[in-house]
Order: sequence, then C-alpha cells, then structure tokens
Amino acid sequence: MSKKFLYTIIAILIFIIVGFVTHETTTTLIMKKKEDGTTVDFGILKKKNTISKNYSFKYINQMHDTLKVYGVLDGCDCTTSKVKEGLYSKNDTIIVETNYNPSKYKDKGLIVKQIFLVTNKTISKYDTIYPFTLKGIVE
Repeated sequence: MSKKFLYTIIAILIFIIVGFVTHETTTTLIMKKKEDGTTVDFGILKKKNTISKNYSFKYINQMHDTLKVYGVLDGCDCTTSKVKEGLYSKNDTIIVETNYNPSKYKDKGLIVKQIFLVTNKTISKYDTIYPFTLKGIVE
C-alpha cells in the first residue's frame, strides 16, 4: 500500500468520526413564552440498522420563579423518556431524555411521536403540559 492511499483512508475515517461526534443530539430551548415548541426530525431511520434513537432536550425555565416538574408522559410505547422531577428555579435547565425504538412496533413511513412534560404551571398553549415531537421516516 502506498503512503498516499493510507493517508487518504485515514483522512476519510477522521471525517466520518468527526461527523458522528458533532451530530446533534441535544436541543436547548429557552421557555420564554407559552407558544415555544420543539420538534426533532431524525430523518430517515433504517429499521434494520437502527436499534433505537436517543435525544436530550434542554429546557431553560425563564417563565416562572419556580416550576415543579411532575414527570414526562410518552405518547406511545415505542418511546421512553425521563426527567428529574422536582422544583426548578428561574433559569434552571430541565433535561428531558428520550429514546425512540422503531422496531418496537411495525412503524413504517412517516412517524410522529409526542412526549409531554408535565408541570404545575402554565408553560404552553396546552396549559401545564409541554409537548415536544420526534419525527422521521422509518424504512
């Protein structure tokens, strides 16, 4: 093997690794008004190659002096989400971790899954429930 070929292979591998490392897995959302919302598009998910897809949402509470988080509700059994329950002060970050498993059911085509953050105060147009959405195309 020539050095040029070896350097080319190394450069390609570095490019691929950097792409995976810098791929977005978190969204920071500042909750300033009730109309804020968020949707994450996973793009195309190959059912054979995708065991599950993880995503973390970071919410910064800028609406209330204190906000009590009761938990998170998944809209489907193919998603599992968790959040640290308790009181959050103004400007505290609430992290909601979610996982979507495309193989759990026979999902195919466009998928839209909702997860709901449940609190004690009005944080969205849905009152005390803050929805966010995962979407993508399952092949």
